[in-house]
Amino acid sequence: APKVIGQARGKPTRSPLPAGPFEAPAGLFCSFGVLSEPVVNKQVVKTFPPEPNGDIVQIATGAFVARLTNTSTGKSITVNISGPGRVTIHPDGSVTLEATGRWFFAAIENAPFSAFISSGHAVLSIASDGTVTLVSQSGHVEDVCALLS
Repeated sequence: APKVIGQARGKPTRSPLPAGPFEAPAGLFCSFGVLSEPVVNKQVVKTFPPEPNGDIVQIATGAFVARLTNTSTGKSITVNISGPGRVTIHPDGSVTLEATGRWFFAAIENAPFSAFISSGHAVLSIASDGTVTLVSQSGHVEDVCALLS
């Protein structure tokens, strides 16, 4: 049979990014608790059909603004962390995240700070056991714990 070049694998599906408030207790990534609340969430995740190797690619785009609050003092910052980003879910359960633009990250191995905002390009690897490692980061980095202190 002749090989078909560029054969369609089906259309991607689109879904809103589920994001609610969450609170990280003191000591998880700052010496104080941090509450994260979405202020604007117009993020959409586009999920593509599996690649021939089993990888599933998701692209996240759209506006996302969060309020980060120090739960001890009430000091807060509002941050535009809209990304965008590309997530690749591998068949073994591991995940690769390519984050461009502005993102909020916390509790990551090899990270410059325990909680930070990355403006630029970051690549994260999430092992099937849930361990998150910063593979590379270029651009500006802000220490969220310092900003909320």
